[in-house]
Amino acid sequence: MRLSFGDCVLDTDTRELRLKGARADLTPKAYELLELLLRERPKAVSKALIRDRLWPKTFVSDVTLTTLAFEVRKAIGDDAKEPRHLRTVRGYGYAFAGELVESDAAASPEVMCRLLMADREFRLSAGEHVIGRGAEAQLVLDLPKVSRLHARIRVTPAGNTIEDLGSKNGTLVGGRRIEAPAPLRDMDEVQIGSVRLIFRDGSRAAPTETDG
Repeated sequence: MRLSFGDCVLDTDTRELRLKGARADLTPKAYELLELLLRERPKAVSKALIRDRLWPKTFVSDVTLTTLAFEVRKAIGDDAKEPRHLRTVRGYGYAFAGELVESDAAASPEVMCRLLMADREFRLSAGEHVIGRGAEAQLVLDLPKVSRLHARIRVTPAGNTIEDLGSKNGTLVGGRRIEAPAPLRDMDEVQIGSVRLIFRDGSRAAPTETDG
C-alpha cells in the first residue's frame, strides 16, 4: 500500500519513504512512528500508546520520543514551528495532520531509472531529482566543478527530461551543452560539471539479446 501526502509517499510493502521522488532515510523506529500516525489519523496518538507499540515492556523517556519525532519531520520535510503533517499535541502526544491518499502499489508501478557512475549508482523513481553538491540536493555529487544545485531530472511514465539549473560549468547530454529542458533516453551520456554518467531507463531499456 502507498500512502501519499504532500511531497511524500510511504510504501508500506517495501517500508520505504520517498520525498519528491527521492528515497528518504528513516531508522526502523522512525518509520514505525510515521506509519502509526498515518494509520491512526486523524486521531491524536498518546505518548503511552507510542511507547507501547514501538517499545513494548521497555521504558523510554519523552526526550527519546521528541528526538524520534524530529527525525520523522526532517525526513518528510516538515517544520515543527509550522507543521503541515506532524502535529505535536502538547502534554499528550502526536497526530498526523493533512490530506492522505491511499493507493495500491501493484496498481501503479513506479518508473525506475538509474544514473550510473564508475563506482556509484543512483536510482530514480517517478518524480523530480535535483543533482548538486549541496546537502539539499537529492543526488549529491560532492565535487568541485558541480554546483550546489546543478541540474534537475524529471522521471515520468510519458518520458524523462533533464534541465540545467544555472550551473557554472554546465550540463551536457550526448556531448552537447543544454540550454533548456532536454529529453533523456536510455543509454544517454550525461555530464554534470566534470562528472560523466550513463542514464538507464528501466521502463524502456531493450531486452537482453540471446545467442542463436
